[in-house]
Amino acid sequence: MNLIKSSLKYKQITIAVLILIFIVGIFSLLTMPRREDPKITVRQGLVLAYFPGANSTQIEDQVTKTIEKTLFQFSEIRKRKTFSTSRDGVMIVQVELEEWVTDPDVFWNKLTIALQLTKQTELPSGVIGPVINSDFGDTEAIVLGITAQNGGYLELENYAKKIEDKLRNIRAVSKIKRTGEQQQEIVITSSSEKLAQYGIKFNDVISILKSQNNIYPSGDLDTDENNVPFYTTSYYATEDEIAEQIIGTADNGDVIRVSDVAEIKRQYKDPTTYTGVNGKPAIILSIQMQEGNNIVDFGDAVQLQIEEALSEMPSDVKIEKIIDQPSIVDNNVGHFIREFFIAIVAVIIVILLLLPFRIALVAAMAIPMTVAMTFATLHAFGIELHQVSLAALIVVLGMVVDDAIVIADNYVELLDEGIPPATAAWKSATDLIIPVLTATITIIAAFLPMVILSGSVGEFIFALPITVTIALGSSFVVAMLFTPILCNKFIKKGLHQDQSEDKNKKPSVLDRMQLLYNKLLDKSVKVPKLILLISIIVIALGVGMYFIIPQKFFPAAERNQFVVDLWMPTETKIDKTHDAIKNIERSIKDDERVISYATFTGKSAPRFYYNFSPEVPTTNFAQVLINTTDEHTAESLAEDLTESTKHLIPNGKPLVQLMQQGTPYLAPVEVRVSGEDINTIEKIGAQIAEILKHTKGSLNVRNNFHENYYGIDIKLKPEASRLGFTTESIAKTLYIGFSGAPISTVYEGSTPVSLVFRLNEDNRKNFDNLANTYLPSPVTGASVPLRQIATLTPQWHTGRIIRRNGIRTMSVLSDVQNTYLPNDILKSAMKDIQNLNLPKGYTIKYGGEYENKKETFNQMIVALGISIVLIFLILLFQFKNIKETFLVMITIPLSLLGAFLGLLITGNDFGFTAFVGLISLSGVVVRNAIILIDYTNELIKNGDSIKEAAIEAGKRRLRPIFLTAMAAAIGVLPMILSGSPMWSPLASVLAVGVIWSMLMALLCIPVLYISFIKPKDLPHLINNAS
Repeated sequence: MNLIKSSLKYKQITIAVLILIFIVGIFSLLTMPRREDPKITVRQGLVLAYFPGANSTQIEDQVTKTIEKTLFQFSEIRKRKTFSTSRDGVMIVQVELEEWVTDPDVFWNKLTIALQLTKQTELPSGVIGPVINSDFGDTEAIVLGITAQNGGYLELENYAKKIEDKLRNIRAVSKIKRTGEQQQEIVITSSSEKLAQYGIKFNDVISILKSQNNIYPSGDLDTDENNVPFYTTSYYATEDEIAEQIIGTADNGDVIRVSDVAEIKRQYKDPTTYTGVNGKPAIILSIQMQEGNNIVDFGDAVQLQIEEALSEMPSDVKIEKIIDQPSIVDNNVGHFIREFFIAIVAVIIVILLLLPFRIALVAAMAIPMTVAMTFATLHAFGIELHQVSLAALIVVLGMVVDDAIVIADNYVELLDEGIPPATAAWKSATDLIIPVLTATITIIAAFLPMVILSGSVGEFIFALPITVTIALGSSFVVAMLFTPILCNKFIKKGLHQDQSEDKNKKPSVLDRMQLLYNKLLDKSVKVPKLILLISIIVIALGVGMYFIIPQKFFPAAERNQFVVDLWMPTETKIDKTHDAIKNIERSIKDDERVISYATFTGKSAPRFYYNFSPEVPTTNFAQVLINTTDEHTAESLAEDLTESTKHLIPNGKPLVQLMQQGTPYLAPVEVRVSGEDINTIEKIGAQIAEILKHTKGSLNVRNNFHENYYGIDIKLKPEASRLGFTTESIAKTLYIGFSGAPISTVYEGSTPVSLVFRLNEDNRKNFDNLANTYLPSPVTGASVPLRQIATLTPQWHTGRIIRRNGIRTMSVLSDVQNTYLPNDILKSAMKDIQNLNLPKGYTIKYGGEYENKKETFNQMIVALGISIVLIFLILLFQFKNIKETFLVMITIPLSLLGAFLGLLITGNDFGFTAFVGLISLSGVVVRNAIILIDYTNELIKNGDSIKEAAIEAGKRRLRPIFLTAMAAAIGVLPMILSGSPMWSPLASVLAVGVIWSMLMALLCIPVLYISFIKPKDLPHLINNAS
């Protein structure tokens, strides 16, 4: 049964089905979920453990190594990408899972059980945790900053709670997190001297206040008729009640109250973090959306609730959208869709200009039908609209019209041969079904192997080959079933029928091009050796161009946001860090390029971009998230701040960071030093840092160990034991006195307020305060100063100890100046780094962009290899001739020069998407050769000689080859003109590569065919002809 013939016979049914698909496609376009980037499985998590009182070395020895031993028992963990940080009192392991792990949640549950067993059997008793933060990869959809001109943190918290209540009415809301609250506490402060004077111990005060401020069961009265419960109300209601609490009796019989030995005041807790928006204190609300919802609709729903909440609040309350992912997605997707429809119009215009109107109309009508069918299929397969799927549609747009052009062109030729329109309609598609299908499958074979790419890069690009495959499959169906109907309806005569009517008509662009090509081809056939030499030179130049083109793996993200990190010396107080970050706030406050900014001291901004990794909270870190007018001003402001903040903050290290596409890294240039001895590692790291600092183009050279910090070691003297002191008792007493201990909780309605006891500020400022702290002896009851029972030694401690794959590893990091590339800087530095004389047992490895590029490019080379093998097998299956197959394959290396010229002309670097373009090009360019050789074989079959057939095939197939090449190039032109650093390289490779390949194929393939194909190679064709 001939399906094409049947579709024409029952064309009303065919048209009805196609119209239905078109309607479904339009509906799908309007309702498909949208997002900025493809969903990427986050295979990173954090394991955290706290060991209060331990320094970084003790943390490493007693906690980190034990946790690592447990972690590395699991095959799911990617050990060489897993690294730990040991610092004062804290251990953090950033765990990365292998790329084959598809459901990380299952593994995190398994790991939790294993870590609980480790805690029970192997960790010191004072360790808190370990706990797993598997929400590390959750990305916020919207982040709100709530500020008020009048009112403090308490009022801001109440406003935030009201907004949360409103937002919970939205079904698509997943999680809401609130940060930035500053909680109140009631602080009781005293001095060790005063307590000693009254004979009161720390523990006495704590014990009495704790026991008085509690609820205890008191029982019931058992009356004759019922039970009557009674309650002992003992919660403190006010600070005065606490002040009047009796805690002891003096020798003269007078009672001693809390107010006699201490001061009591209500204040905000010493903050662990500060958050602000546009220079004002703020509460931050982070909102996540449930998967599967339309994020643009979600943004509208959130906006309605915000407006409703604001209408119920004082006029001075402001709600700033710090992160507005729905708007970003709407703008980005809208931008791509505009480019897409511009490309459709551009392709249609080119077709209309180069082809007779009715033929052009038929070819052009295939585009909206194919696009609608593609959207319907994408929606059915659950593929969302994002930058990759939309870029794929733009890339393939010029190709989807190819099949229709070829069918329409063949239909016209059949009419010219005198075949009736009805017969020509089904015959035009039937005759070419095998070569058109082969060409379509060949292009699919070029794209589809990209699905083998693993990890985040593989998930990022996955939608591109799938979308291209669906689009090309749709275009084939439309060309076979829809285009013949249109041809039969709109085209009633061939191009060369009734030529008497066209005697006075001026030759078209294609006619003039045909004449020029005919002359050129006739001359080329006479000099086959020259054409062969030109082919070899073109291939050699193409290969050589690879080493000339600048290389950058992934560009910066096209966002109007970036961050400025600030690292202060280790153990810097949070207030000092906050004061320092205000200098950066002041430098951007009045800049016209800045729309808004949010400041986070002691922590990072929430994860707002798929490869933005928040820092673990610490008091010496702060970050400003800056929103600018557009992505271009973001780049210019980031560059200005890089220079202006260099000397802005004494002792501080500001770091300006644009958002990056692709796999995250610590820095574009990273050199890792591994070994055992910290001093040796630091010495080698310092040498590498000097090399990088003197390498042209490097910026912000640093390492991830951070500075050493100053601490005081306390070692008990032998007489301390005689007085009943232990290390534990002294540590607890000092912790209460200097850091403060929550001893109980006062409830004001449902609001808890901590009750804290510690030494007053003047008694915890310096070394002498510590040495002179009085401690009551458990044996004698007398208070003695700490200096009498312990030796106090000031000492420097390692700021951070980083271990990668279980080995101490320092990363020396460098950013890159605007006009330089990471690849070039590392190449320059490598020569000197490799000349370093390393002690035995110490190694140097390279991370950053170099490592990411190496891993991904290796996979992409495999994908390219698979593409070429598949294309070869498809061609061999069609032509059943190894020589013809190689002739078609030679168009791939011939296209390289055009591909790299495309990058050179447009000023783009060779990176990930350019490589994707190269893989794609390998399938697109063979299409021209397939059309040429297939038609050559058809002519030979009909009795022409090899030479006649090759020349005639070139001349007769110029028009469809030229039109399909121009359609493919024009289709991606809007992407080139947009200047997108992400997608312009891919478009440049395709556009120029396709046009260059067309020229080379039209000249070289006929000549090479005549030179290398002999009659004995085509017995099946020659015999049929005879």
